[in-house]
Formats: sequence, C-alpha cells, structure tokens
Amino acid sequence: MIRFPMSLFSSHSDFPIHLQYGQHSADDCYMHGHEDYFEMVVVLEGRAEHLVGEDSYKISAGDVFVINSSTEHGFKSADKIVICNIMFKPEILGQMFNIAETEGFQALFILEPQFTQNHRFSGGLRLPAESFVQVRMLIEQMMEEYNRCGEGWQTLVYADFLRLCVLLSSNYSAQPETDIMRLSRTKAYIEKHFCEEISNAVLADIAGYSERQLIRLFRSAMDMTPKNYINSLRIHKSRHLLRSTGLSVGEIAWQCGFNDQNYFSRLFRRNAGMSPTDFRNKAAESRG
Repeated sequence: MIRFPMSLFSSHSDFPIHLQYGQHSADDCYMHGHEDYFEMVVVLEGRAEHLVGEDSYKISAGDVFVINSSTEHGFKSADKIVICNIMFKPEILGQMFNIAETEGFQALFILEPQFTQNHRFSGGLRLPAESFVQVRMLIEQMMEEYNRCGEGWQTLVYADFLRLCVLLSSNYSAQPETDIMRLSRTKAYIEKHFCEEISNAVLADIAGYSERQLIRLFRSAMDMTPKNYINSLRIHKSRHLLRSTGLSVGEIAWQCGFNDQNYFSRLFRRNAGMSPTDFRNKAAESRG
C-alpha cells in the first residue's frame, strides 16, 4: 500500500492541519493510505465511488467521512466531483475538550474510522441542506485563512477546525440510530465518567444491548474490552497527574477511579514499564 506523509502536502511542519481542494477524474483510481495523519473528506460537488479496501460505496455532495492512518482508500467513476481534504494529526483529537463526550464526535472521528479499518466502511455523515451550506461557508473561511497566512492564521484555522468538528458532530448525532451510534453513546459516557465506577451492565443498558453483545461489538470496534478501555483512560490521566501535581500516588489512584492503590500500581507498571513513583521521578529529571 502506498502511504503518504502529511509533509508531502503541507509546508507548515509545525501546524497539525492541512487543507486542500481536490478534483478527481473518472480514471483517477489510485489506492493509498496515510502515514501520519487522519483525513476528513467533505464532498462539495459531484459524485464518485469511494473505494475502501476491497469494497466501494457511492458518495455525492453533502457526504462527510473520516479516514484514519491505517486504512487504504481511493476513488473511481468520478463525475465532476470536488472534495475538500482536511488532513490533521490524530493527536489533536485528544485536545477537543468536552466535545469528546458527545455521541456524534465519538461516532464520526473515533468509531467510524476504527470500524472502517477493522471491518468495512460504515457510511459516514450525510449533511442536510442547511448544515451543508454552513459547512461550505466555514470551509471557505478556513481555506482563505490557511492560504493567506495572515497574522494569527494558525489560531484562526485551528479555531475554525474545532467549530467544524462541533458542527459535524452535532449533525451526526441527529442521524437515525445505528450500531455505531449506540456504541458511540456508550463511549461518550465512558469519556465523561471513566473515573467513576462503571459496570458492563450500565454500559449495556446505555447502548441497548446485552452485556455479551456490548463486549463483542466494543471489542470489534476498539480492539479492547470496555474495561480495558476505561483503564487506559485512567492510566493516561494518572500519567498527567504524576507529571503535573504533587499528589501522592494513593490520591492519584483514587482520583483516577482506582479503589486499590496496589492494583493501580501493578496496572501502571504493566502499561508504563515502571512504577508510578519511578515515572514521576523520571518526568522530573527530564524537566531539569
């Protein structure tokens, strides 16, 4: 598989977003992957077939989908299609504040790309006419700011990208319910409450599945069980607290949802390759 780095398209190596318009001809059928970025595709005009792995799906104006860095895709049978490619580094998805706690965000930016990678393309977002007009106007504004590179352009583009993510997430949440939406509702709940006690029974009730169905579908989409995902979020938060606060290891374990400090320490060592105390000391040494 041909994989393109973001640097091939962007000359701004210190900025995690790149925008460009794309037009594809009928015989433009190359398959490719992304080396170090995700790609949001907004279809502005025309129609085509979107190739994902060995499958193909019809797309047209108003369709929006996100492809991660591990999925091979391309286009064929293009008919006057114009798209906007918004390439972005995946780490900025972790800097979205409380939008990450919404169903639409989890569906469009996290679960859809992951599900596409592991299984098959599951549809993306179809914008209603009014929202499509808003999205086009916002893209035009972003493109002008990005190409002009005026004073504060990076802040303006980044702010508009966040606004676009909110708008698209809101529209995704309004779509008819699917398995992706049920799982995204579950995942959004986890993002908001992972420091609390969360059982599979509670998550299954939120999704409307049996516990067995929930675990199977969640593992299918995320490559891990709900419990393991919750623990990964807790460990991630504990790393931040160890680096940035003077709280004791026991206090950090409690704040991150662990009632047993010994269990927390074992899990942390398994994840980080060292104890919480050693991690804190190493972080302090690296700061000088």
